[in-house]
Amino acid sequence: MKKAALVFLLLALTLAAACRRPYENNVDFAMGAEVTQKLWGAGEETAEKALAAIRSLEEEISYRKEGGAASLNRGGELTGGDAFDIIQKSIELWRDTDGAYDITVLPIVELWGFDTDEPHIPGEAELSAALEKAGTEKIICENGALRLTGGVRVDLSAAGKGAACGKAVEIYMASGATGGIVTVGGSVGVFGTKNGSPFRVAVRSPFDPSAAAAVLTLTDTYVSTSGSYEKHFFVSGAEYHHLLDPSTGYPVMNELISVTVVCADGALSDMLSSACFCLGAEKSLPLLKKYSASALFIKRDGSVLVTKELAPCVECDSYEVLP
Repeated sequence: MKKAALVFLLLALTLAAACRRPYENNVDFAMGAEVTQKLWGAGEETAEKALAAIRSLEEEISYRKEGGAASLNRGGELTGGDAFDIIQKSIELWRDTDGAYDITVLPIVELWGFDTDEPHIPGEAELSAALEKAGTEKIICENGALRLTGGVRVDLSAAGKGAACGKAVEIYMASGATGGIVTVGGSVGVFGTKNGSPFRVAVRSPFDPSAAAAVLTLTDTYVSTSGSYEKHFFVSGAEYHHLLDPSTGYPVMNELISVTVVCADGALSDMLSSACFCLGAEKSLPLLKKYSASALFIKRDGSVLVTKELAPCVECDSYEVLP
């Protein structure tokens, strides 16, 4: 009897340990980035549904696909859907940043060629012509429909990966999962807990891709990072990166090298990380407050600034808390 009881106890402990192990999927690709998922209390079927939702979103918001954003760029109208919602948020953020966040810079981005094998500095004449075709004020919303004027085209990639994490978390919640973490490129969504514990999200070091600059302890939120190190090239020792100033068409040059934003809305976390990079740390504070978001800024000299709301969640060798 004692032996049977011991065998039963060992079996029960083994099963309990197995239940605590997450389902993992680290091999998928969407939104031009690697997609990873870990789930507690759910498995492969839920992960597959989440991936399908991410890919469906990509079809809707990518200007390279055939969905809403691409249709709008070809002269159509939008009256609803994910692209419509993201553009509405983008217009508001454009106003809030006095134009520093602008989804109509696609012609300028294409000139620089950051998504090609040969990025380069565009000529002044062609850059000036591209700037004429940009401007969120040329997005018109009338009678519940969006349309573009003045030759502008929209690029929603600054919101895409965060929005994708939001789609995945919606699937996790509907499935009855107890916890989940999804990463799509530089954006992360965390839901619930892992066996009762919050998630630990690493913020990549801009100076060493194999190291973490900080670790954030979080749950039920989204984390997105924008950094000048992601896509850049050098000419005569000068760096040129993909985070562009819509007023000049040239890369933003300030004290920052990366910005990580934590926000309850996935798309907004992604959008705000780009916007805050362009604004700089101090000018970002009112914007972050409006959207109930928090942020971690890494400067080019390696120093770290953290908003006071996020500070209790941060593990970092050294950082300054912003007022």
